This record gives sequence, structure tokens and C-alpha cells, in this order.
Amino acid sequence: MNNENLVYSHTAYFNILKTRGMQGLQKNMPLWKFKLSEEEYEALKQTLRCHTSDLAKYGEEAALCYAEWWRRDYRGTIPSKEDVAMGIGLHRRLGDDLYMAARKALQKHGYAFLHSLKGTEYFRTLLNQGGLPVNYIKNSGNIGYFSKFLKELVSELSSINLDWNEVDNSIIQQFNCISYLGKAFRNENIYDVSMQIAHAIIVGEKELLPYDDTDVSLAELTKSLETAYSRAKAQRKTRPLSLHWKLRTFGQGQGKLYVNMEVVKDISSDSIPGLNITTCYSFDVFVAGTLVGKYVRKDNVRDEEGNVLYAVYTRITVGMHSDILWTGEPVVEVKVRCDNDDRLFLTIAGCYPPNFYYPQVFQMLDDNLYSMSETANAENNVAIFSHEWKNGKSLPITICDKELYYNAFTDELDLQNSETGEDVKLTNNFTPYTVEFSGNYISWVEKSNYKLLSTIPFIRVYDQEKNRVHNSTVKYRFRNDNYIKWRSLKSSCVFPCGLVDIRVELPDGHTVTETFYSIGKLKFTSDNESVFSTNIICSCGVDMLPKINMQDGVDITQLGVNKWMVKRSKDSKFTPSVCEFSLYCAGNPTLRLSIAIPFDGVTVTDIQGNIVPNGKIVSLANLTNFCVVSHGCYGKKRNIDVSYVSDKVEDYSLLKHLRSKVIDGLVSLADYNDLIVRMFNLYGANSFDRSSSVAMNIYGTEIFIRKFVLESTIEDGKIRVIDSTEEDTDDFLYDGEVYAFPVGDELSSEDFFVVKLERLDNSENLFTFPDDFNQQEVVVFSGPEAKRRMIPKYYNREAYDFDKQERAARSSSNTKDWYEALKNEDVMMGKHWKGVCKAFDICSRYNLPFPTYNGLKPLGRNSKLLAKFVIAMWLNEYKDVLLQDIDRFEQEMVVAIHWIPAKIWEECIDEFLASVPEAIQPIMFGKMQSLVELLQELFNSTVSTDIAQAFAAFLVSGNIDAERAFNIADINAYCAKIHGLSDTNKDLPIAKFSLSNAYYNQGQKLLPSYRVMLEAAMCAAENTCLQENRINLFAWENREFARIVNFYRKYFKETYSDIFFKTVKYINTLDR
Repeated sequence: MNNENLVYSHTAYFNILKTRGMQGLQKNMPLWKFKLSEEEYEALKQTLRCHTSDLAKYGEEAALCYAEWWRRDYRGTIPSKEDVAMGIGLHRRLGDDLYMAARKALQKHGYAFLHSLKGTEYFRTLLNQGGLPVNYIKNSGNIGYFSKFLKELVSELSSINLDWNEVDNSIIQQFNCISYLGKAFRNENIYDVSMQIAHAIIVGEKELLPYDDTDVSLAELTKSLETAYSRAKAQRKTRPLSLHWKLRTFGQGQGKLYVNMEVVKDISSDSIPGLNITTCYSFDVFVAGTLVGKYVRKDNVRDEEGNVLYAVYTRITVGMHSDILWTGEPVVEVKVRCDNDDRLFLTIAGCYPPNFYYPQVFQMLDDNLYSMSETANAENNVAIFSHEWKNGKSLPITICDKELYYNAFTDELDLQNSETGEDVKLTNNFTPYTVEFSGNYISWVEKSNYKLLSTIPFIRVYDQEKNRVHNSTVKYRFRNDNYIKWRSLKSSCVFPCGLVDIRVELPDGHTVTETFYSIGKLKFTSDNESVFSTNIICSCGVDMLPKINMQDGVDITQLGVNKWMVKRSKDSKFTPSVCEFSLYCAGNPTLRLSIAIPFDGVTVTDIQGNIVPNGKIVSLANLTNFCVVSHGCYGKKRNIDVSYVSDKVEDYSLLKHLRSKVIDGLVSLADYNDLIVRMFNLYGANSFDRSSSVAMNIYGTEIFIRKFVLESTIEDGKIRVIDSTEEDTDDFLYDGEVYAFPVGDELSSEDFFVVKLERLDNSENLFTFPDDFNQQEVVVFSGPEAKRRMIPKYYNREAYDFDKQERAARSSSNTKDWYEALKNEDVMMGKHWKGVCKAFDICSRYNLPFPTYNGLKPLGRNSKLLAKFVIAMWLNEYKDVLLQDIDRFEQEMVVAIHWIPAKIWEECIDEFLASVPEAIQPIMFGKMQSLVELLQELFNSTVSTDIAQAFAAFLVSGNIDAERAFNIADINAYCAKIHGLSDTNKDLPIAKFSLSNAYYNQGQKLLPSYRVMLEAAMCAAENTCLQENRINLFAWENREFARIVNFYRKYFKETYSDIFFKTVKYINTLDR
């Protein structure tokens, strides 16, 4: 009887399966692909309505109804469990029962659920099974706007590297395309399905589309999106950097401004003044101290004679950085930090905040969010301006403590300046042109309340495609002559001190006006400098009156006209690094600026002015919290000495020391980051060795820098964060986040994700795991945003905190198990290969050392596993993540992709193709070219762009040009390019390489560093060519050789690459 009742009760579901030749739900098959008819959907709903008392037994029906409700019956706004229940004819109180039945059904059939840092997103996953909410989009008249939104989304995503496996769909909210979405569409599920559509279009796989592409109207949507993507790719070219601004309004007349870098995929070196293309292979871009993009050289553009004209750099950063809160500075600092240790400060388009002395228009992007550019909400605009422009309808708004006013308007707004009588008509049309004011960076100013001018700026105008245009007119006027006259601006103009407006009249009739404070020949000098006192002299025109501001920590005495003595206490542990001045100019507001106090000597402080004690342990991620103040010298050389410290070092006298001049002035400790990283690269970061650190001796003050400075322990299943770097830790409060990911042999791919722990007690630094997180074996770590980070650490939540020896034994055993699993597993379908790809992604996103995950360790010591890993990352759509962090991976794992022998590549690719199911072989063969392109992009990032394309082609085809051995002239030319940080090259690592062939005249007299550099590249070439009797760089016992080869590859990339590739050619010539 029970069996008959069961069969009868599930008749609707069984009939659906029967008509499709299925036995049940297939793991991870989107439920919308059942393409239920109206009758089938109604039968499922009727089944559930008839069994409200035991819904738990009807999970499959519930799951299908969830999907169909979303696809057919969703009507906008944010959906809820109750909405779904009522939508299929159940009482709202049954919402939870229906939800749990559907959830357990998907779990039973092995479906993967969406995860976020909030936890497992069961409800989102259930709705996602319905794909695109077709009826709502097609029947509500929204398809036009939704189609426009998708086209813009695809276009904006085309210029960004994305991790499609872990994409944060909230990224949509940072794009202008969101303005095309109505409020009813703005929820996580719509974002999910939109990103699914964009993913399918961008990777060219229609089977990923969350809707039936055979539907005529939806097929038209697909075609239009493919056209939009093709057009966006065709239009992509080098563009200059620029910033864009957004306004967010709050209650009580409050507002905040946010700034971000426009995503530029490719940039020409011409647009970055001062960039040395002969030595800069990669650079980072910082906006207001925040890293927003990493670029690597993609190509050298040459003339007909082979001379390099300029270089093209491409963005490898995955995703985009969140908008950055503006804190009131008159100029947003844009800094380029190059891998050759150069620091360049740019004044690019958008680096000046909106100039509210003239009304500025913002257009609605989202609720309470406005963009300073055109959006789809042309009828929702606000103008913001200073009090001189207010009218009877203006309302107050405060932005960064500045009292302003605003008017909302639809099409046009007329305003008049009450002081000058100037009229302005504002419209909802934005100019496509951008204006860049450059060449006015003043290095000695630490802070000011106005944008400053000491010379006439260079002004460049760009059109919408970022092409420079020249048909613009530039004018200026002074504030202290009652705003009367606009004059033509010429390079010969001389500005008096005070406020000056510069107006650029654009080709379309719009204008851009910026206000500067002209400082003329203002400068500050000093005399009688000592460690504890100094005299400061201000030189300025007669029309400017300077006064120094009193401040804590120093005594200030006026010595004469525009001259002061500044003294600090010998016993104080606090010293201000800057002094503040107020400068008065008739008819102008007060100019306030700060300069570094020029005490003689070198002082290391934190940004609050507290003197850093000797022996301080500093986190590498927290360098911006410290600064080095240096002045005086009187001909004395002041150097920073960088060395390495570890309990494993047996003879410190053999260690290398890196030395660099102390930069004069007030400089962030982060400006020495490359020097610190260079030392880590020389001896290894050794992040899990608590005694390992880089020692910096800064003119007598020694500090120790570690990548991880905090510890953790487990107490009753909870994680406690500990600071063991300070003697007194009573007031220690960890202000970062704590995360974990699960590990273990039985872990499924679906359960391998990061969770955020919940702070249990602020004062105790105690964190607990989410209630629904059931995995016992975990790795716990700090978030990437934390300035002081914990050492990543393995725990069994049910066990005690293992000691050092037990941890090492467990790690070694587990690494061996990983090696065996990866060696014997199919790269296409293997669970372990998917696991290491996911692990690389997690380590990349959370900036964890790659050896954190035991499964990644075997890759560094086996060339075949490393080649398979690249293929696996390509297959599983982690290509962009691999490109972003390949350099760090190679350094930390002491390995290099270009060492993999050509023969190994051939074997791995053949094995992979042989494992491909016959049904998809044509598709996979068609994609093989993209694997070759990935190799070339990897080599662009790790070796010279001059050899990347030819080398990638050789690995795939085996074809390569002939080459001769190196002659004496060749070797001398290479040696001329090998320069360390010292005059004698004694800072460069030394090793005795044993080569299997003679590639140059061994009798030629060379400095040890020259010989090591040459032979390091030749040794790498022998590995690539699988020469007998070579030093196997993948062998554990040759790890130090591998580290030295990688060091020279990183810091002498061009020279190394040339020697390496010519050696590869010569070896192949000998073998012919």
C-alpha cells in the first residue's frame, strides 16, 4: 500500500523524468533545462498543494517548482521563501518547509551550492536553478532596458580579467551599466544570472547560457550580446590612465565622494612620463595609497630599423578594486611603483576632486548613488556647488566637512553666482571629453588645502576613445581681480600668488574649470640643522605673508622675518614629522600647507609621530604605517642596510647585504618595499618560519620585517589571535577578519570554499566558526586587508593545537599523498587537479603563500606536474588568476614555467587530448590555440616579451632557429648589463653551476657574479632542452640553484632571457 501511494504521489515528477528518458535529477544540471510545460508545472504545484503536511517527502517537486517559479512567476523586487510558497499556491507559513524540502533534494542529488563570505547561499542556489526569469523580462516591457544593461555589462567586462569561478557578482554595482536596471531587477539573483550570461558570451560557450537559446527573442538577445562583445574587443587599444568620481548621499544632508581608477587593459609607456622602458617590466598603480592595478609589459613597438619606440603594458589584476573614499585632499595621489625601484607621481585626468566653486553635475547610478558621468537615468540629476550659487530651492549638503548646496533637476538648471553675477545653464548632457592637467607635482609639499601651481601646467584633452585632441581653448583668471577678465593661457604667462581659475573650452561647447593656488617662487630652506633642532626659512614674494602654526611635540621660536627655530625634546618618544604653515595673500583665502621638519639625521616613526624603537617587528603589509624622515647629511652618505635573519642561518658572515641610499625628506617605509622583497626573493620568504625576517638597519635603527607577524591557537574549537611580537600585549586588539578553508582527503569539490569566522569577543580576540560549517580540518588565516596578519595555520577543530614537529610530519606526509594522487590522475576530470586549481585561486585572492596548501607543493619539484597544472588552470577557467600571480608563484615555489622541457609539454598535451571524450574532441581541438596564447602570456609576465612568442611556438611545434655559441664580444656585452645594487656586485648571489655543454669560452676572465648570471640562464636552458647531466632545477636537492636562477631571471630579465633563448637555440642546433 505504501509503495502504491508513493508512486501515485510522485506521478507528476516521474512522468517528467520518463518523457525525458531520465532516472532522476542529474548532478548540477540546471533545472530550467527540463523546459517544463505549463501542464507539467501545474501538476507539480498540485502535488505539493495536496501534501502540505509532509512536504519533506517531495523535495524534487519542490526544487523544480522553485526553479519554475523564478523562471515563470517572478515579478520583481527581492524574492523571499514566502513569495515562492504563495506563488505555487501554498500558505506563506509553509515557506520554510518548502525551502528545506527543495534544499535537501538538491543536496541529495549532489548539487553544488553557491557560497559567499556570509555562508552557503541555499536560497540563491534554488532560484538560480531557474536561469533567466524569462516571463518577467519579456512580458513586463523590461527586455529593452535589460538587453541594454547586458550589452553594457559585456562591454565593461571585456576590459577586465575575471576569475569566473569565484566572481563576486556585486562587482556589477560598480559599473555604469547598473543604471539600466530598474529597482525591481537589483538583487543578487538577477546579478547572478546576468554574470552567467556575460560569462557565456565572453568565453564563447552558449551551453553556459541560463536560458533556452532556441527561443527566437532570446536568440536575438544572444546575437546582440555577441555583437557588443566583438565590438568592445575591436575597440580595445592603449589608453591613458584616468580616475572617475561618484557621490553617495545619506540622510541629514550628508554626502561622501568616492574615486576609482578607470579600468585600462592596455597602456602605452608614452602616457606615463618618466617610465624607463629599458628596465621596467612591470609596475603597480596606487590611488590614494591603494593598489588598484598591476601591469606587465606585453609588447615592444619598434620602428622599421628595429628601434623600440614605446612599450605596451597590459593589466593582469583580476577584477577591480572597490571605490575609494575621498578624505578631502586637493589632489588624489596617483603613484606608479616600477619593478626597477622607480616611483613616479602622476597628475592624470580625474586626479582632482570635483571643483565645487563651479556647479558640478552628477547623474543617478543607483539609489542614493550618483556618477559624475552619463548613466541611463538622464532624468535624475543633482548639481552640487558652493554657497555663491545657491538659490531658493537649494538644499544644504556636507561633503568632507565642507558645507555645500545642491539642486535636483531633470533636464536643465539655471544658476547665478551671487558674487560675480555669472550665469550658468546646467543640462543632463555630459561631455565625452576628459582633461588632464599635468607637470605640476610639487614634491616638498606634504599636505595642503588647495591644488598648488608653481608653473603653468601641461593641459591635454582626450575624446571618448581616449585619443588626444587639440581644438580646445584654455583661459585663466585671477580671483583677486574680482573675476572680471578671462585671458588666454600661454606658456609665457606669469601668475601672481593666489587663487587662479583655469578653464578649458571643449570642442562640444562644454567647459572644465579647475581652481589652483598659485604659489609663485615659494620655497622653504633650513640652516643650523641638528638632531634636535633646526631653523626653517620661508622665501616668498612680498604679496604673501607666512606664519608657522604651533603644534604639540616641538617648541617653535621666531628668529626673524619668515624664519623660525623648531626644537624637540631629547627624551621624548614622539616627534612630529611635519610642521604646518598658514600663508596669507590679500584678496585670497588662507593657504595651509605642511612640509617635513628638516631635523638633521634619520628618524623612523609611525604616521602618528611615535619614534619606532630598535628591534621593532613590522608586518610587510603595514609598511605604510611607518615613515623614514631624513634631512641634512652635510656630504655624509646615509644608507639603509638590508639583510636576512633566521635561526636556520649558520654563518651570518656569508649572507648578502643590500644597501640603498636613504631618500631625503619624509618617505613612507613602503617606498623600500622592493628592496625588502628582493631580499626575501634571495633567501626565500619562509613565511612559516617564525624566526625568518628581513632586517633593515636604517642609520642605526634596526627593524625586522615579516610577511606574517601574528599567531593563533585553538581553544574549545574557537580561534584566538595572539601577538607575540611585543612584550606588553594587554591592549592588543586584532582589527582584521579571520577566514578558513577546509582540507582533508574526503573533502568534495563542492565543500572546498572559504568561510569568514565570526568575532566572538573583541577584547579577547576570539573567533568562532559559522554554525553551518561542519568541516573539521581547516586552515585558518587573516584576510588580505589586514595590516598585521596571522601565519596561516592548520587545525583539526576536534583536536589540540599540534606542536611544530607534528605539524611538519603531517605536512610532509600529506604532500607525498598529493604527489601520488596528482601523478596518477586525469588532468581533465581529476578531483585533485580541480582542488589544486581552486587552492591556487584562494591563495591568490587572499594573498596567502602558495605553500600554505600542501597540494601545491609537489608542483614545484616535478616538471610534468607543473605542465599539467598549467593545462588544468586553463581547462578550469583560472587563466586570468594564473596570469595575475604567476610571478609570485614562481618565486615562492622556487620554480619557473619556462624550465619545463619541450618534451614534457608534448607528453602532457598528448595525454590530455587522449583523455578527452570523443564527443567533445572537435571543440577541445579548436581551443588548443588559446592554450598556446596562455603560454605566451605567461612568458610575457615571467621572461622578456622579445622571446615570449617565439619560445611558446617552439614548445608547441618544436621549430626553432639555428644559433652559434657565444663569443667573447657577446659575453662582454652581457656583462656590461649586469649591475647589482653595489658597485662591486657583491650583493648578487653566487653559486658554482656545472653545465653539460660549453656554450662560451670558459677561459674568459669574469667576475663571479657575471659568470653566475650567464650560467644561471644556460642552466635553465639545459632543463628546457632536457640535457643529460644537467643540474635538475626541479630536484629538491637543487633548490638553492633554482632560487638563484629565479633571482637573476627576475632582476635581469632582458639579459637572462636573451642568454636563455639563444642557449636553447644552440642546444637544438647541436642536436640536429
